[in-house]
Amino acid sequence: MSLFSLLFFCAFVVSIGIYYLIPKKYQWVALLIYSAGFFYLSCNPATAVYLVISVISAALAAKMIHRCKANENDKYARLALITGLVINLGILAALKYTNFLLSNLNSLSGVLKVMPAIPMTEWAAPIGISFYTMQIIAYLLDVYWGITEPQNNVAKAALFIGYWPQLTSGPIARYNDMKEQLYSGHEFSWRNVTFGLQRMLWGLFKKLVLSERLAVMVDMVYSDTAYFNGIYIWAAAVMFMFQLYTDFSGCMDIIIGASECYGIVLPENFRRPFFSRSVQEYWQRWHITLGTWLKDYVLYPLMRTRKWKKLIQKTGKKFRGKAAKQIPSYLGMLVVWLLIGLWHGGDWKYIIGMGLWFFGCIVLSKVLDPWFKKAKDALHINADNGVWHLIQSLRVLLLVAIGNVFFRLDSLEAALHALMQGLILEGHDSYYYSKLWTLGLNESNRNVLLIGLLILLTVSLLQRKGSVRELIARQNIVIRWIIYFILIFSVIILGRYGPGFDAQAFIYQGF
Repeated sequence: MSLFSLLFFCAFVVSIGIYYLIPKKYQWVALLIYSAGFFYLSCNPATAVYLVISVISAALAAKMIHRCKANENDKYARLALITGLVINLGILAALKYTNFLLSNLNSLSGVLKVMPAIPMTEWAAPIGISFYTMQIIAYLLDVYWGITEPQNNVAKAALFIGYWPQLTSGPIARYNDMKEQLYSGHEFSWRNVTFGLQRMLWGLFKKLVLSERLAVMVDMVYSDTAYFNGIYIWAAAVMFMFQLYTDFSGCMDIIIGASECYGIVLPENFRRPFFSRSVQEYWQRWHITLGTWLKDYVLYPLMRTRKWKKLIQKTGKKFRGKAAKQIPSYLGMLVVWLLIGLWHGGDWKYIIGMGLWFFGCIVLSKVLDPWFKKAKDALHINADNGVWHLIQSLRVLLLVAIGNVFFRLDSLEAALHALMQGLILEGHDSYYYSKLWTLGLNESNRNVLLIGLLILLTVSLLQRKGSVRELIARQNIVIRWIIYFILIFSVIILGRYGPGFDAQAFIYQGF
């Protein structure tokens, strides 16, 4: 079920009414029913078997871990943990990465000519499997580490794992942050509902007014990279970067706003990433819950293992100075970035473009940092100067745009071909370049897009000083409702949806 369909909004409004009319102790049951209905309408219902297995295995494993820990039987607690992790990671790996493994085996066997090609699988994965699997892993590890108590009610555990707003594209939440909100019930709050609806409206503006128009231009370039080369490739890369942001953050606004209407606060996933001054900072502001999850449940546990400590000792003996500390740190980062690439999908384009590319940018930046500082001092550049900040941010955006080319195109070969085509900057006349801002959009749509992007920039700048919704709420009623009506009618009149339009699903909805 699409989050910008009439069916969704009708069902959502009804759900809010029922949620606050029933006793608080049954509200979590209503949320569980809504989540089951949303799952049924959003993907192949048969895939529910995978979600059911994940819920039951996670609930049983958590209870077993806690019981064994209470009896000081760490051996069986660890066995229960490993069993729960293997089941859930096994389902994820089988559904998302089997074809990746088979395609690589077929390529290798084709070279070595040792066996016939193995046919690809056609297994359907449930919606949000990457997101809820990571929540399960975090939940089991938190129970094992004694950070949280297990949920003994399997139905309540199912609500945490399959809470409907998060099934679309996350964010990845922690059990400790969600348990009281999901199960305790909430009194009706006019503020929660109005603020939630405002945020949903802002998300719809990003998706239907901005992202869908940017998609038209991006699709036109990438559909024919033989003709659209040179500056068009780079323009499409930048436009896709903004398309991805308005799509993904727009989706987050809709689902976080919807959850806020129930009185349930989900973690934020974005914090003005395009104002970052380094690639590392960008990833601390983009898809925040994924980054923090990988640090807390992969990087830090890895660095606490005995083998990792031995590695640090060995590098300390072989190398001196910064290298002794940097090499283990870089190896840990490499593991994290390989996982980020794989998390995005079973394809080399993700491993290289979303993983190794950004890993290389961060490591190279750290290695060259002493030379950058010397050059900056020699040129008498003021690090606090606004122009210098802008230059740094533009550099980051270029590097991110290059990585996103791999994300957008269908294969590693297509992405590399597009980037090579981007180097062709000669042989084009003025007419060629004059068409740069007319890709698939007429003048009125281009004007809407330009004004919308300026509005987005303005809101992002205002967010540096605090919540824009709080700022609007402090204005008098006339100004408030002028802003609300402008946004409402912008989405209704200017949004690309309904008959004649083929609004794309959220880009991260398939993860």
